[in-house]
Amino acid sequence: MVLGPRRLPQRSSGLAVGLLRRWMVSLRVAARRLVNLRASPHEIALGCAAGAFASVTPLLGVQTLLAVVIAALLRASVPAAVIGTFVGNPLSWPFIWVSTYVMGLHIVGLQGVFDPGAVERNILLLWSAVVERSPQLLDTTAALLWPLLWPMLAGSVPLGLLTAAIVYYISRNVVRAWRVRTMTRSSAVAE
Repeated sequence: MVLGPRRLPQRSSGLAVGLLRRWMVSLRVAARRLVNLRASPHEIALGCAAGAFASVTPLLGVQTLLAVVIAALLRASVPAAVIGTFVGNPLSWPFIWVSTYVMGLHIVGLQGVFDPGAVERNILLLWSAVVERSPQLLDTTAALLWPLLWPMLAGSVPLGLLTAAIVYYISRNVVRAWRVRTMTRSSAVAE
């Protein structure tokens, strides 16, 4: 008889712990792929920064494409740019959206009041316009969402640049340190 590891009963917090573990494993795999890219630390860091910048924009569904275009224009690592877009994820979106909106209100000079009910109605209206394929309803909804989207776009530029600078610095240093560590290990093994 073969005995396996003892399993403890799963509680409701077990689901959260399991999700966190899977997320951490995915993060490690992405980090390993990032440091093993065949590019200089500067190119990798610049690609990550391009992805981070794109992830701060409110353009969901286009952020990865935007990151790839920015990385190509900057001659940075495109795979690193795709990895960099994971800065914007469902956990960070509420913080990103609120901060870009508030920053954008100051930049654009509008005195806005954030009405979650109106935003929800407009998003549901937009969804029904897409599902029903109604151009008139889509135009009306876009006109309703523009006062929200314009400040978010304006606010995403300085916050995206700040985020990109932080991500560039961290990722460049991580890639350099990883490569130095790998080189010292391989030279120690060779001796």
